[in-house]
Amino acid sequence: MTMNIRDYVEGLALGDGDTHRGNCPACKGRGTFTTKNEGGTMMYNCYKLGCTIRGVYETDMTAAEIKNRMRPVSDKATEEVETMEVPAYLVKPTFEHRKCIDFTMRWGIRSHPGLMYDVKQERVVFPIHYRGRLIDAVGRAVGKRKQPKWYRYTGNADYFTVGTGSAVLIVEDVISAIVANHLIPNITALAILGTSLSKKHMEKVGTYKKAIVALDPDAMDKTIKFRRDIELWTDVEAHAIKLYDDIKYKVHEDIKQLQEICK
Repeated sequence: MTMNIRDYVEGLALGDGDTHRGNCPACKGRGTFTTKNEGGTMMYNCYKLGCTIRGVYETDMTAAEIKNRMRPVSDKATEEVETMEVPAYLVKPTFEHRKCIDFTMRWGIRSHPGLMYDVKQERVVFPIHYRGRLIDAVGRAVGKRKQPKWYRYTGNADYFTVGTGSAVLIVEDVISAIVANHLIPNITALAILGTSLSKKHMEKVGTYKKAIVALDPDAMDKTIKFRRDIELWTDVEAHAIKLYDDIKYKVHEDIKQLQEICK
């Protein structure tokens, strides 16, 4: 490389949230070089065929730290996440908890491992483990009280996954992830637990061979954006799926196209 890409990127003087698109300083591709400042993290990429310019860094980061940032979360980082203490009102559901039973039977997820019920807030609760430790849980409201539909119990987890496949299916909510894994067992389903892809999401997605984005039908613009972001910041083959309905409704055409991609 005949020039310092980092010096070039810093010379653009992008503020937080700013983006830049222009000619690549390395391969000279016209309009193929993109740069973004996301909370002080600079991300850049050239998408011209054959150009390998791609990277991410923060102010004063060394080359070793940049490489470390792009790897999956280390064991050391994981150990720093506190184990979740289960409150007394999170219980193993029984037939007397009719709202929980009815909800889980409706979606065919009653057998999900470790499922709990929040008798205080009337929520079906899905645990999130990492390396055998409970670090967070996500609760779905099933009562009639005015409350948020979804609730995070610690906020320590960045995502919810189910399955062990080499392809990752990206969805928005936990129920869609569990249902998708039941229907297509050879995938890992990942619920982003939010509305955008974070650096932690990218680190996780980067550990798979293939990524399929399948958000709700009314979020097609975001589905396409997620695919593009994955292609820009990882080496993973990425696909965007236009669904007829949310995955959890098990529309035949949706499941068929997912099965084809996951072969």
